[in-house]
Amino acid sequence: MEDVSPAVKHPREIPLVIPVPAYLRDHRADGRCVLPAAEALQILARTLPAAYDARRQEGAQFSHLLIVDEAAVRIEAVHEIEPLRGGGCRSRLTTRRTGPRTSCTRRIEHACVHFSALRETGTDTGEEPATARERAFRGASGERGPDRDDAAPFVVPGARLYDELVPFGPAWRNVTGEVRLTPAGAAAALSGGRFPEAAGPLGSPFPFDAAMHVACAWGQRYRGVVAFPVGFDRREVLSPTSSGGRYVCRVSPLADEGATLSFDIQIDDEDRRAMETIRNLRMRDISGGKRIPPAWVREGV
Repeated sequence: MEDVSPAVKHPREIPLVIPVPAYLRDHRADGRCVLPAAEALQILARTLPAAYDARRQEGAQFSHLLIVDEAAVRIEAVHEIEPLRGGGCRSRLTTRRTGPRTSCTRRIEHACVHFSALRETGTDTGEEPATARERAFRGASGERGPDRDDAAPFVVPGARLYDELVPFGPAWRNVTGEVRLTPAGAAAALSGGRFPEAAGPLGSPFPFDAAMHVACAWGQRYRGVVAFPVGFDRREVLSPTSSGGRYVCRVSPLADEGATLSFDIQIDDEDRRAMETIRNLRMRDISGGKRIPPAWVREGV
């Protein structure tokens, strides 16, 4: 009988001591500092062996929030790297937790993603890379024209987005201007943030994080839920974003999977050159229904 796991070797473990910079403390949920999914992927990419391509990611899962203690100046974690039969590897970001009433310690997985093996650009499809990239972005059905929909958009000013819908602190408020929402999708301008020290192999984490804020606003408007990212099928960083850069994103909803919302996302620079594509980003309510969108944003209320 074939092994259930496609792994070919036992996981390699890399101990990590992750600094907690001041900007990270602006990323909060329910009053607690939470490590962003974009930052978790950046941490894994920084310590990835050279045989793997950090910019091509598949099968991501964000199983448990990593809560950062208010007094912490660093996070002790482990990067588990498991080579796979078809090339590539499975990477996990984990921490250890000891129960309050016992000395028993267990490992908690916060992020898991498959990184591809390094390859020649474009060899998977035989196409020019730019053509393959554009076809990788499916977009929403029924797109018509540059605004992606003929319906008049529901507009959310950036300040109101962060004051009332996605209440993060200043460092993570990187949707600039308006968020334009229609049933067929959403669009917004993004910033690369103001912290060059946050950049790494995947570029700046702020545009990807901000694009998920746009998807969250769409979910609040058209599904009546405050959804957090729980995974995606594929992400490709075509050209790393940078601190201070200016970008635009398109968010296109896919068919819901029960209570899980799904989106394709593309992040472009100001000249409409593709920077990142994310396929089937999955988001859902992780609050048990405690977080409710305000009435003014919900369609039909």
